Amino acid sequence: MRARLTVSAEAAARIFDRAHSTLVWLAVLVVVLPEPAVRGLAIAAMVAVALAASAAACLAKGAPPHPQHRNRETDHGLCA
Repeated sequence: MRARLTVSAEAAARIFDRAHSTLVWLAVLVVVLPEPAVRGLAIAAMVAVALAASAAACLAKGAPPHPQHRNRETDHGLCA
C-alpha cells in the first residue's frame, strides 16, 4: 500500500503565510509595471502561487494550529 502525500498543519500555515506575502508583492508588480508582458508574467505567477496554496490545503492533515501558538516570525506583527 502506498503512503499518502500529506503536509502538516503547521507547514500548511507557513505556506499560506508566505503565499499571502508573495501574492501581495506580485499584485504590486502588476499595478506598478507598465509593460504588458511583465504584467502577464506576474499574473501567471499569481495563479501558480494560488494553485500551490490550494494544493497545500488539500494535502494538509488535521486542523490549523491554534492562533496562540503561531510562529512569531510569520505573523507580521498582527498577533499580540
